Amino acid sequence: MNPVICIKELNHYYQEGGRKKQILFGVNLEIHTKEVVILTGASGSGKTTLLTLIGCLRSVQEGSLKVLDYELNGASEIERMKLRQRIGYVFQHFNLLDFMTVLQNVMLSLELQKDFTPGDAKRKSTEILQAVGMGKHLNAYPRDLSGGQKQRVAIARALVHRPPLILADEPTSALDRQTGREVVELMTALAKEQGSAVLIVTHDSRIFDITNRIVRMEDGQLDLDYQGRLSVALPTLSDNQLTEVIPQIKMLTFQPGEIVFRQGDVADKFYIVMEGEVEIILEDPDSEPKLLKTLGANSHFGEVGLLHQAKRTATVRAANGTTIKVIAFDRTAFQNMMLNSEMTSALLNYEAMKIEQREAKNRPNVYQQLPLANQELQILEDYCRQTSRTKIDVLSELVNQLSNQLKDNE
Repeated sequence: MNPVICIKELNHYYQEGGRKKQILFGVNLEIHTKEVVILTGASGSGKTTLLTLIGCLRSVQEGSLKVLDYELNGASEIERMKLRQRIGYVFQHFNLLDFMTVLQNVMLSLELQKDFTPGDAKRKSTEILQAVGMGKHLNAYPRDLSGGQKQRVAIARALVHRPPLILADEPTSALDRQTGREVVELMTALAKEQGSAVLIVTHDSRIFDITNRIVRMEDGQLDLDYQGRLSVALPTLSDNQLTEVIPQIKMLTFQPGEIVFRQGDVADKFYIVMEGEVEIILEDPDSEPKLLKTLGANSHFGEVGLLHQAKRTATVRAANGTTIKVIAFDRTAFQNMMLNSEMTSALLNYEAMKIEQREAKNRPNVYQQLPLANQELQILEDYCRQTSRTKIDVLSELVNQLSNQLKDNE
């Protein structure tokens, strides 16, 4: 299947004081169906320029930009206008029409499409508004809504005609943390359900873990965002700790089916998946190998051997049909990270206990049960469920309490 967005060697220029200034430099990017990609980077880095080119709001000057299999280099304004009708847009300032009701704002999107009767438009708009939790506000006006409610209406408007591509420009910037996360989770879930690809331009690292992939724009060029990706995989690291870690990591590539490490090998590295998928396989000489789990982008593995066992407790390989890219920490870099971040140490030890617990159930003859660890895990999970809090928040609180106790005892 062809990608929804395919960009090759894209350059773009602005006229500035009679001179031509280059804004984009040799951009290459592919985004596929049901993929959610975040585009981040500093202000002025070229993110908005790239988004407007993909959204058919500017003319392509140099290079190739295909959207929905249509080449935009050389496309006329009429051709770009027709393609815009197949794209859903979500803006940071909602852009709802105040003199129209919620239902009318969403229906307007369908009325611009072909082959929709007023009855169809009303029915489809009502359905999508119910799906985003706005079914009780069909006849309300935008001025009567909160910011989160307005963004839900904007998402409904963008998705109602089931576009194959959704473009979102800073969709959380006008929202508080919880509301922003809720609306982005809602948008991406509905888009995937419809089979749409999603490209989100944002500075908001709080939603990075919702994505399949993060790309960073820097001075008009797309670069792999190590800091952004690490902050998703290890949200317990501070910005300073991320900065210290990045020079110590290495990028490794494995072909489909290639072994990353084997069960029983000496543990010497910690890994984070950047692209593709890996399979975690439990091998037993008395039975067939068992697939325990498949991990995708922003997932990590290898901590169990480094933290507890000294040897690998399972085999990891690149999934069939996908080349994987992983970043690897050697043992020293991993230990330094654990020493410098109490929260990361607590989180990875917690996750390692979960893995040991699962493997103990799969191979009771090899692994001893961990009653104390099991009890601690259950207490933590019950507490999180009862208080609607995340494990990271609870672990952070416990680490802070421990630090305060140590200070009081000094």
